[in-house]
Amino acid sequence: MPDGQELRAHLYERRRTSDGWQYRVGISCWAPSEKEGCTEPAEHNVWLDARHVHPLQGGDYTRVPTRPATPAGHGRQAWTVQDLPHRPGHPAARLVHVIGCQPGATPITLDQALGILRQPRTVTCRECHAATSLPAVKDPRPTQQGHAQP
Repeated sequence: MPDGQELRAHLYERRRTSDGWQYRVGISCWAPSEKEGCTEPAEHNVWLDARHVHPLQGGDYTRVPTRPATPAGHGRQAWTVQDLPHRPGHPAARLVHVIGCQPGATPITLDQALGILRQPRTVTCRECHAATSLPAVKDPRPTQQGHAQP
């Protein structure tokens, strides 16, 4: 974690990419319950780069499923995009998520994510902190009163 905390997670699989190893882990967290105002334990699945994961001492990882390497030129798919419909008083918008934040969403590559973020009314998800997983990009769109347009 950014503040030095460490979390234990369930390791589901690993894959080799052109950037190195990634690991799909399940992290326990709290989520809204079906009961009004209540929460319940839930698992959030996400792909993490090797720099964010380290093995537990004495753990046996020989049986962890390993996905084949991503062919060169295909790019790492670590984000998804969500289209939010138009509502009265709110124009349609798009959210870019870290893969796993929106189950069942179609994965996109870094180049696709950055291209989508250059479109009007597109922002990164605050829940999964997608902005921290993307390189900083200079926004070519004009700003209003010092705020980048979503």
